[in-house]
Amino acid sequence: MTRLFLALSALTLILVGIAAAKDTTDRQYLAAQEQYQKDYPGSNFNVQVQQLFPAFSAATVGTSFRVERCISCHVPDIQTIGPVIAAQRLSTDFFRYEPNATQIAHDYHLTGVHPAYVTLNGSTSPPAMSYAQYGADNFHSYSYVVNGKKQTAALGGPLPLFLNPTSLPPGTQQGIDSIGCVVCHNGNRLGLALAGIDNAHENLIINPTYAFTAGAELYYKNCAQCHGGQGEGGVGPPLNNQDRLGFYNEDFYNRCITYGFTDFEHYGSVMPNWGGIAPGYTYDSARDKQMPLPSSVLSPTQIQILIQFIRHWENYATVP
Repeated sequence: MTRLFLALSALTLILVGIAAAKDTTDRQYLAAQEQYQKDYPGSNFNVQVQQLFPAFSAATVGTSFRVERCISCHVPDIQTIGPVIAAQRLSTDFFRYEPNATQIAHDYHLTGVHPAYVTLNGSTSPPAMSYAQYGADNFHSYSYVVNGKKQTAALGGPLPLFLNPTSLPPGTQQGIDSIGCVVCHNGNRLGLALAGIDNAHENLIINPTYAFTAGAELYYKNCAQCHGGQGEGGVGPPLNNQDRLGFYNEDFYNRCITYGFTDFEHYGSVMPNWGGIAPGYTYDSARDKQMPLPSSVLSPTQIQILIQFIRHWENYATVP
């Protein structure tokens, strides 16, 4: 029995070691951290330890964290260097390591400046995102038409209510060292790998402020008449349903908006084909309720920005 116990114990240790090695190889975050240490030699952190869990109360549910792993690759020593330097490095490293940085910056109006704080009215030095402009309880009015009648929607900003600076003690600021990344960028909150189902950047909102402003204009011009002023649905299905947003990834939304009822997943619906006609589509008068749009109304970039705007309803307060 003793030999069997020792053999099983040894086997267990071997299996755990293999699993740990495979996890490290597959996820690749250790290599990213080691590169960061080469780029910033003064950094001092243990690459074997997860570096940041956000500090604000909404970051936990009971005793469990809503997992925040972005910092493990991007600024592992953020709690040492602080939010201002961290924000500078985020922008620098994006343009240093993202192969398509210039094109992405152009498409999503990236300025090369990342905010370090969320403050009531924002600031440029140090850079801060304005809660007065983008807060959940600060509303922007948009108009749209349903059945020939003008409607008005009051749209709350993308920053969640718990980041309201007026709820903090006087003189304090909410920095990205305590906020983390997924509050604004969403994305795959559990991801660390660079490819596959565990892709860390899957469904990432690239520029939350631009996705909110430009995306809202596209939504109220093209979508609200069917999907509602707050995404509550109408002729079309609801878009602010967290179950719907949680289970469907951006690829599904992209196909839906691009091809509409000409794609096999939406045959028989009234969803327009905003970006073109699906390959292999053939009009069927018994099934299709209208003829497809003959040419693209929205560009691929506009469709992606529209998707990212819709994903603002998938806020941090919901379970990923």
